[in-house]
Amino acid sequence: MLNLPYELPTYEIMRAQAPPALDGWLDSPCWHGARWVERFIAMETDEAIAKPTAAALTWDAECLYLGVKADEPRLAIMRADAEGGEGVAHDDGMVLHLNPGLPGVEYLVLAVNARGGVFLQQMIIDNPGWGTLYPLPAEVIRAGVQLTGTGWQAEVAIPFRALGVAAPDAGAEWHGNIGRDDKLDYDWSYWALNGDPKYTFGDWQLFPTLRFSPMPADLPTPVTTPPVWPETPRFALRGFMYDTSRGSQVFTTDYWINKLPFLRGLGFNAVIMYFENHLRFPSHPEFAPEGSWELGDLRRLQDAAAAYDIDIIPAQVSLGHAHGILASEAYRHLAEEGSDFMGAPYQLCPSHPGTKELLTDIFTELCKASRSPYISINADESAYLGLCPRCKETFAGMGKGDIFREHIKLLHEVITAHGKQVMMWDDMPWTYPKALDGFPRDIIMLDWHYSLHKRYPSVEVWRAMGFPVVACPGMYQAHNAFSLADEGARHGALGIINTLWEDHSLPLGSRWIHFLATSWAAHAPAPDSIADWYADAAEHFFGPKGRRLGIALAAELLAGRTTYPGARLSPVLQRNAGQQVITEAEALLAGGLSGDPKVLLEEFLYARRLLLLQADAKQAETPARKADIAARAEALKAEGLARWREQCTVPSQLPAFLERYMAIEQALAK
Repeated sequence: MLNLPYELPTYEIMRAQAPPALDGWLDSPCWHGARWVERFIAMETDEAIAKPTAAALTWDAECLYLGVKADEPRLAIMRADAEGGEGVAHDDGMVLHLNPGLPGVEYLVLAVNARGGVFLQQMIIDNPGWGTLYPLPAEVIRAGVQLTGTGWQAEVAIPFRALGVAAPDAGAEWHGNIGRDDKLDYDWSYWALNGDPKYTFGDWQLFPTLRFSPMPADLPTPVTTPPVWPETPRFALRGFMYDTSRGSQVFTTDYWINKLPFLRGLGFNAVIMYFENHLRFPSHPEFAPEGSWELGDLRRLQDAAAAYDIDIIPAQVSLGHAHGILASEAYRHLAEEGSDFMGAPYQLCPSHPGTKELLTDIFTELCKASRSPYISINADESAYLGLCPRCKETFAGMGKGDIFREHIKLLHEVITAHGKQVMMWDDMPWTYPKALDGFPRDIIMLDWHYSLHKRYPSVEVWRAMGFPVVACPGMYQAHNAFSLADEGARHGALGIINTLWEDHSLPLGSRWIHFLATSWAAHAPAPDSIADWYADAAEHFFGPKGRRLGIALAAELLAGRTTYPGARLSPVLQRNAGQQVITEAEALLAGGLSGDPKVLLEEFLYARRLLLLQADAKQAETPARKADIAARAEALKAEGLARWREQCTVPSQLPAFLERYMAIEQALAK
């Protein structure tokens, strides 16, 4: 026996009155009373590791239970490929060393990864002294894993029979250690049971004592306070923009009227309806396809929305993004020469007399029909300027900024003559600042940014130049809204309008988390923790049972996020994260919901199943797997088509709605 000049610490393994759920959520009663160790020491530095890590043990007559929590900000590139076997030991994971006193066995070691794979080995000295690790059967060991917005967590049930031992009596003592195998940071660490541990990662002679306590671990689930949702607005305009034209869903007026209570409940008071060619004007009806809105439909929605203090703001293209108008034979001659984009005319010619006539007519009619004080002329991404002979002659000696300014001034004159205020996207005057010389300062700049930054300097620049500004994030990453809204609040922006562009096949409910992000950003500064915000938002909208769905969404965000060029994204973790979202949404829906939460969650589930089928179709190899995906896609398509026919109005957009299903069919045909 070694005579140690110090005493090794003891960990009390509290007894579980009921086994844990083994679903990875670590919210069973036994985990509430178990002793969690939250300090892990790096083997090479003897200092606490930077990534929060925690572990606990509990037991009953059948099993030893291991619970672990591991923060990993680079979850997207963490290795967790193995479902079982030796590969688990080569993945990033957690490691449990045990010495239950088996004759001839120095210790047992169990590895678990973020996929839920486990691998059990035993160390036997059968050589000159360094020993050999031999694999042991691990089929009866069960692990449940959940990815989270900060990393991953797991709970593992280890039957005593899998370790080759009988269940211990209360008071029995083993020895063991719990470590983290962090291959991303080349960092091996172990739990610190006291302030100055005298043991290390894998030295079995110095493993701490593990005492099987008779004391119960089970405690009731802690009572938590529901998240507080902010209600005091910090902007005059608060809402979102919907793209009716480039997607596949021109929703009916009744559809939007039914959504008004939901939008008002979020604190919204503005919705920008973006039109290219799906609003029919009496003076120029030719470019609007069958089923397009009439001006009367717009006014009907505006009148209904007014009862909820919501302004429906019309947005009509006036320069670029005019392919829907220019697709009509009656207007093709108005295309700017050289503006073909993706095989079709894209931009109106600003010098053509017919363009001036068209825009004067439709914006005059729009101003007269609309009750909103605002008209958006869009005018974004319109850089095909000064290309045709007419423009070269009309705008001789003028640059693109000058040409753009003259075009905008014409529209400004038409619209302000009817007492309306002009809105427009800000990218063109930002790209061609010469346009700003003599540019009307009452035009509201819709300042759009769709990537994540802490600061968005353009907001301050526009305000300093005297322009009203609306901060416009995009519904790509939900928390894009937070920092952009904060920038707007710092500089006196008029509002925040989140933008929802061309979501082919995906219903509005697929973006419920983005609507809540917009609501938060319109009323409060960015939250301290994005992961916590996702959980709070889901709980706020769906009730306490929604919290798991919020955590799953935060995990999905983390599992897909990397800024490393050519980084090896973990396809397993990414798919598991997506499946985890679906699983939690299904459980939440089965638990009973009603009203808007139920409708939006059903739409969300439809969208998530479709997106996962698209991804799976690309990876399917066997005929059986392909047949299964094809059958599920067909059933999902029937569901989607039924919803589309009930809610949408434009038959010509049906092919766009079916694009994702066509992509699935093409992938399966390979």
